[in-house]
Amino acid sequence: MRGLSLLLLLGVFGAVVALGAQNDEGVTLTFLAWSVTASMWMVVAAGYLLGMLSGWALAGVLRRSWRRVAEPARA
Repeated sequence: MRGLSLLLLLGVFGAVVALGAQNDEGVTLTFLAWSVTASMWMVVAAGYLLGMLSGWALAGVLRRSWRRVAEPARA
C-alpha cells in the first residue's frame, strides 16, 4: 500500500511540475487590499504546499478528536 501511495504522490507531483513548467506566465493575485504578481509555477507550488499542510493538519485534528471520542469513560 505504501508503494501505491508513493506512486500516486509522485504522479501528482509530476503533474504539478509539468503544469508549472508549461505555464510560465505572470499571474496577479489580489486579496483584500494586497496584490502580488508571481509566475504561474510559483502560485501552483504554493497552493500545492498549502493544501498538503492544511490536509495534514486537518487529519491530525480529526485523529485526535476520534481518539477522545473512542476512549472509555473514566470514573
